[in-house]
Amino acid sequence: MSRFLRVARLIELISVIRHHPDWGPKKLAEYFEISEKRVYDDLSELNAANIPIVYNGKGYSFLSTASLPPVHFTIDEALALLMGSKMIQSQSDGYYSHGARSATAKMLNLLPENIRGYFIDLDEKISVSTKGFSEINHALKFLNEAIVSRDTITTLYYSFSSDEKRERDIEPYAVVFRGNAWYLVGRCHLRGEVRTFRLNRMEDIRKGSGKFEYPYDFSITDYLEKSWGIFQGEETEVRVKFSPRIAPLIEEHQWQPQQGIEKRGDGSIIFTAVVKGTFEIRRWILGWGEDAEVLAPEGLREEIKSIASTIANR
Repeated sequence: MSRFLRVARLIELISVIRHHPDWGPKKLAEYFEISEKRVYDDLSELNAANIPIVYNGKGYSFLSTASLPPVHFTIDEALALLMGSKMIQSQSDGYYSHGARSATAKMLNLLPENIRGYFIDLDEKISVSTKGFSEINHALKFLNEAIVSRDTITTLYYSFSSDEKRERDIEPYAVVFRGNAWYLVGRCHLRGEVRTFRLNRMEDIRKGSGKFEYPYDFSITDYLEKSWGIFQGEETEVRVKFSPRIAPLIEEHQWQPQQGIEKRGDGSIIFTAVVKGTFEIRRWILGWGEDAEVLAPEGLREEIKSIASTIANR
């Protein structure tokens, strides 16, 4: 492994520990995609460099405040932050958009003079559009604070499937942005399991009556790993045949982390993915019209057939 990559990881490890003192060796190993033994080696290296780090019972903390040099951004890092800032600034609410603009200004001041002008010019030429709603961003601020402080929340939630509003007590685990909408993932006391709630259907969000313990074995990445978008369901392998005309459009995009593509002699392809529930991928398939044919599962194939028939009749 390159010595320079090791140094870069050690610097990042300091920042990660500072912001995630509850991350143990397993979580750190997953984050950096290295072995737990390598994590222990890195911690020993930092201790040897007079940056004392101790185990706090859950994760790692600094024994004393470590003195670090000023942050220096690479061009790629600065560009990534600028793009993310632009996305946040497009929101209509002031909580995060103002903060994003301020953070961008501070980042630009940290850049070397020879590339600062380049980024200032680029700042005016990047446009990222998302549909933001003031009430949702207020909810985001409240929910982020509840997640950090481990406070349960209470809300009046409208369920689209049952077409009714009910009060829910929720242990908030994470907020997620999918398909141009924000969602809260958390344990619902009413249902007794982890559920997903769309923020624009949550009314009268307020602090609940107690605290909660974040489950050590819960990972938002694992929870959403095989979801086509955000919703959960039974794991199902879906196989779809795409026509030669559309095949290049399917191949050029990573729709699912573990998707499979089988090329056919006539230019068509067979797209394969294991998803949690078929509702969202069904809508995606329908969007490709006559250029998509569901091969499996049979139940999904029949659903598509029924929908197509209804559309034709109308």
